[in-house]
Amino acid sequence: MEDAMRELSAQELGALCSNLQKACSKQLKSEEAALFGRLAAFYDKKQADLSISSYQMLLDRINEDLSQAYAQANEQASNAADRGALRALVWGEKVSKLLKSLLVRYEKQKQGLLENTSVWVCEICGFVYVGERPPEICPICKVPGFKIHAVQKEAV
Repeated sequence: MEDAMRELSAQELGALCSNLQKACSKQLKSEEAALFGRLAAFYDKKQADLSISSYQMLLDRINEDLSQAYAQANEQASNAADRGALRALVWGEKVSKLLKSLLVRYEKQKQGLLENTSVWVCEICGFVYVGERPPEICPICKVPGFKIHAVQKEAV
């Protein structure tokens, strides 16, 4: 399966380290959390140095994930009998489909999609919701609504 491996981008490495930082914090491993936090900051800085990706590039990446990457990852997780990874992949695939739908809607409606409303993101699975207030329970990973946070308009 080595040919299925690819180098992760600075953005992907930053997100991975940030997630590992959260996991270590939840396990009360503060030293490890701090180290992953430093790595996340390092990769986030590298990411900031890159030019802003276009809408089409983002949509292409999502389509690539949906058409190939999830199938490959599911195969590897199944071969390893890793139920946790399989569950996370189901969540990720659902979120990717929702993101694709939002991007297509945004391309048609532009800022009209976001007028007089807020954008919310689940900190556990990445579910994105556009609306006045977040759902009481994440429809993807089923965590309570307090885990779904508003995104600042400048970041949208």
